[in-house]
Amino acid sequence: MQPARVTYVETCDLTFSDAAWAFARDNADAIDAHWQRATLANPSYFNGCIYVLAESRLEDGVFSGRLIAAEFKAFLYWKETGQTDTSVCDVFGSALIRSGDGAILLGRQRAGNLNAGLVYLPGGFIDPRDRDDEGRVDIRASVLREVEEETGLRAHTLAVSEGFLITRVGQQVSIAVELVGDGDASRMIAFMREAVAHEAAPELEEIVAVRTVADLEPLPMPDFAQVLLRHVLAGRGPVATER
Repeated sequence: MQPARVTYVETCDLTFSDAAWAFARDNADAIDAHWQRATLANPSYFNGCIYVLAESRLEDGVFSGRLIAAEFKAFLYWKETGQTDTSVCDVFGSALIRSGDGAILLGRQRAGNLNAGLVYLPGGFIDPRDRDDEGRVDIRASVLREVEEETGLRAHTLAVSEGFLITRVGQQVSIAVELVGDGDASRMIAFMREAVAHEAAPELEEIVAVRTVADLEPLPMPDFAQVLLRHVLAGRGPVATER
């Protein structure tokens, strides 16, 4: 397993491939049986199309990769049975949201979702909506869409970073975009809570602010979020520049 690491890059170049995921084909029966059990426990699960990372390269300030399509049920089986197929990675966009007074704002996911109970950076899978006119992933647009859906924050209220923070922990790859709001933490949290309260099916149940590494200690978090936030809070991450 590769060591956990966070790398700043200037460019993220992800392309789509028509290749099939051999793991999903070879485990189709087990995937279907697992899906039946999973949807009994979590009826809100939806078997949509997502993309996993089949290969990637990080060189000269550019993170490039090739994505292949996967059904969510196949991804879930892969994730919950130990990620034994190491030919792919779970890749997703993440929003590193800073308030105007320097706090980092995170969400705690509601029950019934994949990261239920965990505190994490708002974001989500890469899916067919994220394909631009040139057949590439517009990862900034993907992150901003997820942020608006989950928190109500809109792109025009945020300063958006030029680069990306790539965090790899095991078979997870987070592509983070830094966003800075124009209000202090209390004002932004109040807005986000109000937006969540008015959603028909909110994904988040709480907004959490952190300012120091010590603030992370009591929070249940995915490994990638711990690694990324410790990196940023130790002063090794960039500050967003408006674009």
